Amino acid sequence: MSVLYLLSSLGVINGLLIGVFLLFRNRNKVANTYLGGLLLALSIRIGKSVFYYFEANVDLLILQVGLSACAFIGPFFYLYTKATYSQYRKMQKEDIALLSVLFLSVLILGLVYPYRTSPAIWNGYLVYAIYTVWAVFTLLGLYYVAKMLGAALLKPSTMSRSQQYLALLTLALLFINLTYQMALYGLFTYLWGSLIFSFTLYFILGRMLLSSKFFTPKSVDQPIKDASIKLNELNLLMDAQKPYVNQKIKLDDLATMAGLSKHSLSKLLNEEYKYGFAHYVNEFRVKEAKLLIQTRNELSLEGIGFEAGFNSKSSFFDAFKKITNSTPSAYRKSHQVPV
Repeated sequence: MSVLYLLSSLGVINGLLIGVFLLFRNRNKVANTYLGGLLLALSIRIGKSVFYYFEANVDLLILQVGLSACAFIGPFFYLYTKATYSQYRKMQKEDIALLSVLFLSVLILGLVYPYRTSPAIWNGYLVYAIYTVWAVFTLLGLYYVAKMLGAALLKPSTMSRSQQYLALLTLALLFINLTYQMALYGLFTYLWGSLIFSFTLYFILGRMLLSSKFFTPKSVDQPIKDASIKLNELNLLMDAQKPYVNQKIKLDDLATMAGLSKHSLSKLLNEEYKYGFAHYVNEFRVKEAKLLIQTRNELSLEGIGFEAGFNSKSSFFDAFKKITNSTPSAYRKSHQVPV
């Protein structure tokens, strides 16, 4: 019992600490904020389960707070995956509205029907409503996970480290969701969710600590000299050689073509260009697609996307909409020459 309690409670404590750290680590990375919120919500919910499992006389307010946290787990997972996929630089209005509605709903219900005086309501309709919200938003988050992992789902050995962490986090969340959903019907104990959370957290941290890069002393990061000139030269290279039409182009490939190290190119695109490698390449692909739309009437929109370097119709339409605030079909209609 004591070992299980130690493992479960340590996971909760560390989850809370990491969650708070991520909330304030880098405010211009929205995904960090949502991941921090996800860890906090999970830690609070799992902490409630640990206390309730090992201590019979738990204050009912703790049970209310734990159940309330459940309402945010699915939404924070959905917002984290969406922000990671879309590379948001600031929180979207609709995301703030979603969290605000959830917070006000939980707050008002908690004040009107406190667990201490209305346990039957919380253990009846409310708990099923909360778990439904958790499940629905988890499924919405899986949509973006599938987009980011793509073909790597069929061949896990090709996953990058960030994809591996995303896949592991997603699997852990699905198992936790499953154990808690099934525990409603007495098929599992809530403690399984606590242990899965702890082991996943420690596994990811262990992988990070064992990474060779973690133990490599970092030199003081100096700003890139003549960054604006280098970015302009890179833009000229992109226009002249069109490396972006290669659907499989990677940061290393472009760095080699530009005569830069991978680190220097990544730093240049994140600091001088501001939006990173993926957005940079997609911006040139969209620029190429716009030109093809105006000059290649015989091509379908899907064909134009492939010609411009996109590897799927959905990625082409998503990038085009994000960069131009218009769909490819709407852009084609607005640039058709009257016959």
